[in-house]
Amino acid sequence: MASRPSYVLAKLALCLMSLDVTMAQSLPADQAENAVASHARAGWVRPGADGVVARGAIEAAVRADAARAWQLHRPDALKVGVEELNWADASLGCPRPGMAYTQALVPGYRLVVREGQREAVYHASRRGHWLWCPGAPVSGLRGEAEL
Repeated sequence: MASRPSYVLAKLALCLMSLDVTMAQSLPADQAENAVASHARAGWVRPGADGVVARGAIEAAVRADAARAWQLHRPDALKVGVEELNWADASLGCPRPGMAYTQALVPGYRLVVREGQREAVYHASRRGHWLWCPGAPVSGLRGEAEL
């Protein structure tokens, strides 16, 4: 028979595996947005030399993604509306079924890209992570962010 400590550790490991605990649940709150699950259309904008991710760089990234998806040759012709907000968790407001996310406020943006009658909603963190969020509401953009 195994020693008592080995038996306890093995039982604990089996319990954790049955709970389907993910790495995203163990990250510190200040790194929560780094736990964003992989999405088919997602990316990351690197910070500039000053260590800051420019909002314009995130806008350019989502504009380029929408242009690729819509097979357009001029991404600069797309209009982008932006709303600053705080996401309630690391899912950036676009959770995937079966995934667990760190419960921490993540400062970021809702971006709506438009071309004619087409719209695409993207969610992003201020640290540069962005993702396309199909089915997300378009409403809520106010003031200068309206298109």
